[in-house]
Amino acid sequence: MSARRHLIQSLVIRRSLPLGLRPGLRAGVLFMCSLLVVGAAVAVSANVSDHLAKAAVDEAVASTEAVVRGLVDPMIKSAGVATLTSGEALAIDDELEHLVGSGKILRIKVWAADGTVVASDLAALRGMRFPVDDDLTEAFEGNLQTGFTDGSAEENLFERGLADRFLEMYLPIRLPGSSDVAGVYEIYQDAAQIESQIDATRRDVLVIVGAMAAALLVLLFAAFSGASRLLARQNHQLRRSEERFRSLVRNSIDVQLITDAEGRITYESTAVERVLGYRAEDRIGRNALDDLHPDDRLWAEQMLADVVRLPSAQVAAEVRVRHADGTWLVIEAVAKNLLDDPAVGGIVVNYRDVTGRKALEDELKRQAFHDSLTGLANRALFADRLQHAITRAERSPNALAVLFVDLDDFKTVNDSLGHSEGDLLLIAVADRLRAGVRASDTIARMGGDEFAILIEDPIDGETPMDVGRRMLAQLEPPFVHGGKELFVRASIGIATTRSHGHTADEVLRNADVAMYTAKTNGKNRLEVFEPGMHTAVLTRLALKGDLERALERGEFTLVYQPIVRLGVGRLSGVEALLRWQHRDRGTVGPAEFIPVAEETGLILPLGRWVLEHACAQAASWNKISPRPITMSVNVSGRQLQQPAFAADVAAVLASTGLAPELLTLELTESVLMQDAEAATAMLVDLKSLGVRLAIDDFGTGYSSLNYLRRFPIDELKIDRSFVAGLDDGPTQSAVVLSILRLSETLHLETVAEGIEESSQLAVLRDLGADFGQGYFFAYPLDAAAATALIVADRQLGEPSAQPGMTSPRADRHIA
Repeated sequence: MSARRHLIQSLVIRRSLPLGLRPGLRAGVLFMCSLLVVGAAVAVSANVSDHLAKAAVDEAVASTEAVVRGLVDPMIKSAGVATLTSGEALAIDDELEHLVGSGKILRIKVWAADGTVVASDLAALRGMRFPVDDDLTEAFEGNLQTGFTDGSAEENLFERGLADRFLEMYLPIRLPGSSDVAGVYEIYQDAAQIESQIDATRRDVLVIVGAMAAALLVLLFAAFSGASRLLARQNHQLRRSEERFRSLVRNSIDVQLITDAEGRITYESTAVERVLGYRAEDRIGRNALDDLHPDDRLWAEQMLADVVRLPSAQVAAEVRVRHADGTWLVIEAVAKNLLDDPAVGGIVVNYRDVTGRKALEDELKRQAFHDSLTGLANRALFADRLQHAITRAERSPNALAVLFVDLDDFKTVNDSLGHSEGDLLLIAVADRLRAGVRASDTIARMGGDEFAILIEDPIDGETPMDVGRRMLAQLEPPFVHGGKELFVRASIGIATTRSHGHTADEVLRNADVAMYTAKTNGKNRLEVFEPGMHTAVLTRLALKGDLERALERGEFTLVYQPIVRLGVGRLSGVEALLRWQHRDRGTVGPAEFIPVAEETGLILPLGRWVLEHACAQAASWNKISPRPITMSVNVSGRQLQQPAFAADVAAVLASTGLAPELLTLELTESVLMQDAEAATAMLVDLKSLGVRLAIDDFGTGYSSLNYLRRFPIDELKIDRSFVAGLDDGPTQSAVVLSILRLSETLHLETVAEGIEESSQLAVLRDLGADFGQGYFFAYPLDAAAATALIVADRQLGEPSAQPGMTSPRADRHIA
């Protein structure tokens, strides 16, 4: 510095007089210029280094994010990281350890919104909970957060010793089809390389700008000392710029490759060691095509020949290249012919590793045609394969078949257990269905709890009906989940085609209509499509519309089936039965409209209407009856699943004034066993009101004695099928006797349904049944006839027609 200062002073002194500048003024001007130049150098250096830092961080984030999202995101379910099972979390932990083991990532965590580390490569961190800091809060709001931190910082307790400085990233986890943040990745990388590059660039920029400043000063000095020194300094600056350019090429993230016309490597940047694992100097002289995948070699040679043939030609391609460890990477390359450029004299290729990106693209393509929950084909892929199968079937003597599978009453699982548990059950169902078909068949999840199966080239002797029965058998065993046994049944519709002109939509629609018919005919069965089914479905749809308006039009009425104490033949209560008098169709049977009400949810207001009117009628009768008259009301599964059902019953009892002990709520075994735990809790709430509880149609369901002991039940209603068989011999009597003995053991009362013959009554009395009901005593009565029967207080036991009776073919049922 002293020699340079001496030279400058000498030049200034020699030129001072011609310029007419005093030494003090010259010194001041030079001093101010120096300050401006130094300030500009510092500002430019800071600006360039900041931009480089951002670019380096963005590149690090992009490359890391592609890997992490491609490998870990698919392992996280749509409900978010907080709902991961232990098995799912363990699988993610293993993947995180693998990522850290690759060397680029030093530490990685998966955060839940409450500050819990759901997964991490470090076992000590898993399951720990920390205060939620600002960076994590911002990330859960959907904002990417990055920053540098010291390895010795207090918050980096678990990362000490991994590096002196870290690049820390917070990446929000967004799953396909959702904008919500399902979790956050926290990733640590060694910041040494990035910061060293930034420092080196800052120094280089300072040198560049300083040199430019020197050039400006030289320009000033040129007024005193001539242009020769200025030109010399500019030449020096050009050499430095060339050196810096070479340095940037050597340290670029992409690999720069130069080959001759035959593909032999004449130059390759050192980035090749990071991308392919080879040292650059070991590659000189090798043919770049030798490391290509054999399937890519031929067309790559042709591409090179095309580039060599046209000066300045440029092509881009993706090829598979062998890594030093033997694995294959997908490389994105751009080649340009600069053979005629004297400064290059070769084919310049810039390439980078896009293996992670390609894997992610392939996964996205797979997800576009597969169900993300079950891994089965989705509706789009199924429709495409069905259309192709129809086209092939038109040229083949074999027919194809589509089975449309819809799980029965699956909504109750989601309503009672939650959608997460429902999703797990759907996965288990999909596994069973998949196990029941051939590898050549296509099984798809069409959405919700609907599945479809495409059968081509059926096995000799096996019909689509056989396949459907096998599907029902696959679902027969209970699904054990969380210590519970869950029973899943399905309705299956089958459509076949050999004819020309059918489309995929038509075949699917026919199978759907057949499935709908199976549900209408009782569920847990299969039906083959027939043309008349479509008309029936349209009729059922019309019935839905009429049903929605029937309640407000007052088209519903109640009739009452007497319940008799068998020992004395006296009326003890009635069961309320719902009837619909359609304004156009006349009487619509409960078997026809109750399933529609269940399906549409109208069963809830309809059930409330039945309960209110039945309780009001019972309260009225008990004011005139010589003895207490109980009112039995059937309860549907949808009602029992409502959290406020017990409160609704209490409100009805309060508004009608009916004593709780005079109300009996009847529930079927199948309703109770859909979710025994939740049903038990609801029954306890109802029992606390003082009402009586009965299991209707007992013996036709699948409840176990263990659950029967847990339910706070007061009576069992023996199904009419057992009573009807009493005339068939001692076997049926033994079945009824076993139910009566079970009731006696559990201190329950019994009601025998469907008594139609005196012989049946005699057997039931001998066996010790408590109560009975059926056409032998009376057909269902309207309110007026039932009132007359209560007031008469006569002994029942002989069948006779009575005013107000409904037809014996008007089936029993309720809301």
